[in-house]
Parts: sequence; C-alpha cells; structure tokens
Amino acid sequence: MSEMKIAIPLHGKMSSRVFHQPLFRERLKSSGFEPFFFLSPQYFRAFEFDPNRYFELKTGDYDEYFSQHAFLQQLRLLRRFVVVTETTDLRFRETVEEKLFHSRAWGVAATLIYIDVLRRIPKLGWLLSVVERNLYVPNVHRPQLREIGVGCVLTPGMGYYGFWNEGNFALEAKRLGLPVFSAVTNYDAIVNKGYPGFLPSCLAVWSRQMADEAMKLFGLPARKIEVTGPIQYDRFLLPLPMSREIFLRSIGLDPRLKTIFFAGGVNVTRYFEMYNFLVERAETVRRKEFNVVIRPYPHAKLLVSPGWKVLEKLFRAQGVYISHPGSIDAEDRSNEYKQDLWLDDSVDELSYLLRYSDVMVNYFSTISLEAAICDLPVIHLGYDDYSFGHRYGITSEFQQRQTHNRRKLRLAASKVARNEGELIAFVDRYLSDRTLDRERRREYAVSECGELDGNAGSRVVEMIRSRL
Repeated sequence: MSEMKIAIPLHGKMSSRVFHQPLFRERLKSSGFEPFFFLSPQYFRAFEFDPNRYFELKTGDYDEYFSQHAFLQQLRLLRRFVVVTETTDLRFRETVEEKLFHSRAWGVAATLIYIDVLRRIPKLGWLLSVVERNLYVPNVHRPQLREIGVGCVLTPGMGYYGFWNEGNFALEAKRLGLPVFSAVTNYDAIVNKGYPGFLPSCLAVWSRQMADEAMKLFGLPARKIEVTGPIQYDRFLLPLPMSREIFLRSIGLDPRLKTIFFAGGVNVTRYFEMYNFLVERAETVRRKEFNVVIRPYPHAKLLVSPGWKVLEKLFRAQGVYISHPGSIDAEDRSNEYKQDLWLDDSVDELSYLLRYSDVMVNYFSTISLEAAICDLPVIHLGYDDYSFGHRYGITSEFQQRQTHNRRKLRLAASKVARNEGELIAFVDRYLSDRTLDRERRREYAVSECGELDGNAGSRVVEMIRSRL
C-alpha cells in the first residue's frame, strides 16, 4: 500500500514545535503518511533540507497579495474581532489605543464605530469568511501541490488572526479539491484569534471545553470536531533521561536547594522587580537559600532592549541561571531554529525545568498550563508595581480580564498574589510543600487538554486517516 502524501505548512514558532517534532513525524509515517513540509523562509533558508520533502512557504507572495487588495484587508480586520469575547474585546481596545498615536482623531472614531457596530451582527464572521475564500484565493503553491501529488493537508489553526499564511495555503488546497484538516496549537486560539478563514474537514481540539467553544463561537458542527489533546504536550509525559540532581548540576545550580522559576513576558520591568525580589532581597522571601531560574520571553521587544542586556549581566553575576529559549537578536539564530524544528531530538530544557523546579512565578501565560501538566505549583503576579508609561496590554490587569484567564479551574489551580506580601507567603508555602494543590492542578490541566496520556499525536493522525 502506497503512502498518503500530506502537506503541512509551518510558519510560526509554536506550530513548528508541534508538527515538526520527531514524535509526531514518526507517528505520521507509521500510519502510512508521507509528510511534505512547507517552511517559513527563515527556517527553510537556515539549513539544508531534503529538496524532495521540504519546500519554502512563500509568505512574501502572500503578503504582497494581501497588500494589493484593500477589501481583503477590511475582511480580515473584521474577522479578527467578530468573535465577541472578553479577550477579543480587550484586543480591539488595544488596537484602538495603538491607532491613537498614528491616526487622526476622526479616523480613530470612525474605526471604533465601524468595527464595534459591524462585529456584533449575527453570523457576520461566517459571511466574511465565505466572501474571502470565494474572492481572494492566491495562486502561490497550487502548482507544487499538483506536482507533488498531495492527498491532503494539515494546518495549524484555521486561518484566523496570526495564521493568515497557513489559511492561504489551505484555501489553495481546497481550490484543488483536497481535504484540509486542522489542529489547534494555542490554548487561547478559539477565544482570542477571531473567526476562522476556512472550515476544515475536521478540527482537532484539545478538550471537551474547547470543542464546546468552537461550536458556540464558530458554529462548527460537532461532526467536524475531534477531541485529541494537544500534540505539543505529549513530550511532557515522556520519562526524563537525567535525574534532578544531574540536571541541576549541569546548569550550575545546587540540587540541595529549592528552585524558584520565573517565566516572564515582554515587560522588562517585571524582570527588574524579580531581580530586586529574588536577588537583592532574597532573605525577605525565605530564610534559607534557594536557586533562581529566569526564562525570558522569546520576543525582540524584550531581548533587544537595553534594560534586558543590563539585567542579564546582573542576574548572571549573582549566580542566577538564565534559560534562553532563543537568541532573538543574534546574527546566527541557528540554535533557536534547531529548537523550533526539533532538529535535535534530545529533551528540551523547559521539560526539565517544569519537572524539577519547586515553584513558578508567572503572569497568566501559556507556560502556566504547561506547569500544571507537569505538577509544578504556579503563582501569578496579580498586581503592577510599576505601570507608568506602559501600554495597558502588558499590565497584569489586562491579563486577568481575558476570557481564558478567568476560568474558575485555572484560578483554583494556582495562586494570584495581589501584593508582594502575598507573593512572599505563597512562595514560602509551595517551597515548604510542593504537593499542595496537586489535585486542582491536575483537574485544570485535564479541563484544558483532555486526556493527558502522551497520545494526542496518535489521535490527530487517526482523525485524519479515518476521514480520508
């Protein structure tokens, strides 16, 4: 029996780490699929790939096509905000805030009224999607898909905000009559990314909760949804080759001490706060010594800022371990790209940190879900010590108002420190007993991810195979 050829477009960091990981590629092949990857230019041009299996995703051609059609730009703008949730409402206000500094007052007012009125029209998202996929389908990769003889396509997301390129690729495949399957790769995608640009043959979601949201917000029929779990978290269920002692020694930390793990965002001020809190005033946090791990957010807004460059030197001088997810500003980003594409199939450092740390301080980001899967206690920063001059979108208040961050199970599985006194108390509590709130963490992780058995990738492959 010949293999079924499946095309997979990969544009962003998250989708690359999901669909190009060795475990998922192995599961595709063992189920009779021959994967063909279309990689973003920065990935494709960084390494030598098999020219018969890897192709460049022509994002530049898609961007040029988009820039030539003003009506298409309006369709996508409305699609981003037409799914009305607390999160999209906040994102809409954030967009208006940005326009205040770049547009005339009348233009801002017109945009506000135009979008806010139209996005509340029932079924407008469906109409926008129909118009877009009938009027605007670029012809960029169709000749390649024909030449390869592709039998089906798997995309991350469904062409909603942040997944425009994958959506264009899917529309081209659909124009050829190919079945297109999709899998959600972000846990806030349904409530945060707007209305999809196309409806797939079947959508792989993480949990029953996510399936209900897709039916309610997108109008997706239940027969086109499969609960599979998140592929990217299968790795957290695998055994680690290094013990806690060996791993901590390998990164220069003392395995006899407890470990505090801070995973921050793009706001550099937070890292200054943590330097003051965990280094300069460590004795106020806990009388005993402890290890400190800082993982900066992999975004240029943080990593190329002068503040971070100063802070990184200060942290290292005090024996703090910096866990770099990638060197954003480096001329040679090959190490970062190797991580994204899993060219090195060894266990990633984050898996160790989530299993072997004793408590994590965070501010409502995705990594706190990963911590719950790995049974790591989490404390969220629910206050802003310093907000002067900051855009509202990076404040703790903004994060706490989003739909996915207000869920009862999420809040029950972690602690929200409303001030520094509470932060100190919660840190001390979890360092004394890491098992506290274990059942709540498990309940929250299952609510978001469904079955946590390490077989999400197998279920996605079976979903595709059973519907062809």
